[in-house]
Amino acid sequence: MAGKTAKTKKTRGKRVTIMDVAGEAGVSIAAVSRILNNSYDGFSAREETKQRVFAAVKKLNYKANRAAVRLATGRHQAIALCYPDTGLNASALDTTSVATVFAQMHQMLQIRGVSRAATAQNLDLVLMMRGGGRTLDDILQQAGESVDGIVYVQPEDDAKILAKIAGSELPVAVVGPGVAENESVCSVEVDDYTAGRMAMGHLIVAGSRRIIVAVPEGHAADAAFVRRLAGVRIVVDSFSDPGLKWITVELPADAELARSTFVSHIGRWGNPDGVLTLGGTLPFPIIRALTERRLQIPGDVKVVGFDENPMFQLHEPPITGVRYPIEEMCFKATELLLERMKSGKAARPVTLAPRMIARKSSEATFAPLH
Repeated sequence: MAGKTAKTKKTRGKRVTIMDVAGEAGVSIAAVSRILNNSYDGFSAREETKQRVFAAVKKLNYKANRAAVRLATGRHQAIALCYPDTGLNASALDTTSVATVFAQMHQMLQIRGVSRAATAQNLDLVLMMRGGGRTLDDILQQAGESVDGIVYVQPEDDAKILAKIAGSELPVAVVGPGVAENESVCSVEVDDYTAGRMAMGHLIVAGSRRIIVAVPEGHAADAAFVRRLAGVRIVVDSFSDPGLKWITVELPADAELARSTFVSHIGRWGNPDGVLTLGGTLPFPIIRALTERRLQIPGDVKVVGFDENPMFQLHEPPITGVRYPIEEMCFKATELLLERMKSGKAARPVTLAPRMIARKSSEATFAPLH
């Protein structure tokens, strides 16, 4: 007992090292490193051994040195969140733009989801922005030199890019659709098909029979929107009312252009009694266009949007929306990535459920059409 007291006093005047912890716990340096960093590949430790190590860490007030941990384990003790360039990085944030606010909210939720899981495992989080001339090869090379794995959000619908992600030597977890099951890649997505069914069924149950489905321009062929539209079509095909009519239109991201384009469409097709927007900020310019034509919402036209967020609640009337659990998707993807890093094998893809938030713009209690 006296020997242990002397050993503790000896460490007070200098930086406590992993060697001190190993000596205090009576185990090897390698065992301490693996126990503290959840690295058990080819190694097992009894619970009593782990508790001795944790007690030694607490007693000596040991703070791990990242460089030393890397030398001992061959790991960087960090993961990366790779997210798309929103095109806003060259200038100050324009908080008057609804599209800008939407994009930043999504990024905030992505970062929070990944950081929650990373912090729980004492890992650093590195943010890697793609786009702006940076190729995926550049990102993967940089990641290989600085992190142990990547959470890759919103994958592009590009077969070559998806193949590179799947073929990466670095463990990758993808948030979003597009990557087939692969032993190197974990994936988490939302059931877009069910989301499309819920949204269109909601409008039909609410009484809409002339429905415009609006898609962000240039994204109709994206995997997520293809699935949402497939869900819309199955509801229409299963509904027996011959009076049900619907069209799909693409609208620009710019709010003013979206408004004028929408006005042009309804000028040719006639006034709708229901509008479903499948993504982005489209509900806002569409509602503005409908109001300018003296159409009441929800009396004349019922509106449902995707990518529901607090701005839907603040609008007048409050907008019915389909909510995707962005933070939870990123949190789950990070958990799968960490398990992949630990076991060497990717878990099966995970699909989360969307949620419909019914508000005044559709004037109907949520009741999915089956």
